[in-house]
Amino acid sequence: MTATDELRRLLDERGAEHFDGCESTLWGYEQTSKSTGAYRYSADEISGGFVNVWLYRLTPAQAVEAALGRGTCHDTWDVEQTGRLRFQCSECGAMSLEITPRYCPNCGAKVVTK
Repeated sequence: MTATDELRRLLDERGAEHFDGCESTLWGYEQTSKSTGAYRYSADEISGGFVNVWLYRLTPAQAVEAALGRGTCHDTWDVEQTGRLRFQCSECGAMSLEITPRYCPNCGAKVVTK
């Protein structure tokens, strides 16, 4: 399955209507005037199983959520066993030398303390 196939499958799962061109996938249609409209999101496949995604007309909060994700996590690093201070995300498993970041540097989840 290509990255484009996977993207389209995920859009279908969420009921998002999309237009599938030969080189890109467009979704989030918005009527901009009586006779015209535009898609708010566009993706084209690049090498290595990835897609470039272009986002248009977002609020600042939407832009941050799109780039960093949402949700919460907590630190699962066991200092007593290792003797070293680090952070390990409970959601994605990413590790950081920063002791307690406000947000996971990998998945963007907000770090909450237990």
